[in-house]
Amino acid sequence: MKILLLDDDIETYRILQEVAQFSSSEVIQVSDINEAKMLLEHRKDIDGIVAEVRLNGQPTWEILSFMRRNENIEEIPFVILAKELTEDEEAFFKHMKATAVLRKPFNPLDVFTEIAEDLKKKKGEEYVRDKFEEQEVDKSLLKKIIEKLVTILRRIIP
Repeated sequence: MKILLLDDDIETYRILQEVAQFSSSEVIQVSDINEAKMLLEHRKDIDGIVAEVRLNGQPTWEILSFMRRNENIEEIPFVILAKELTEDEEAFFKHMKATAVLRKPFNPLDVFTEIAEDLKKKKGEEYVRDKFEEQEVDKSLLKKIIEKLVTILRRIIP
């Protein structure tokens, strides 16, 4: 599974990428709205989008609006990550049909679950199963990743 991350925060990228490795998934980070549009137009392998509310001063709802006007990409799950969000902003994203709105700090598993559930509704369980290649996980690696996530979360949460 390929996730397009519209967020210039390197910690968000690291957390998502570490979790993605367990399912042979990949997180592609971009920090420019136009680059994101280009990727969405030319790459047919993007399975989900995770976006901060703003990217380099530009609102990421522009991407959501762009997607809704393009039938080839309109059904890609779109998850919003936000440090701060008003009720009106959250209602706006839901009106724009964002898959989910999650608050930072966030559980990275929630991001993948939201995307997988949305893909399952739209494309079927077999599609999702194919995207998440089952692998035997090295438990020591899993322990290291969890320890790293805890360390990162302790830095983020005051």
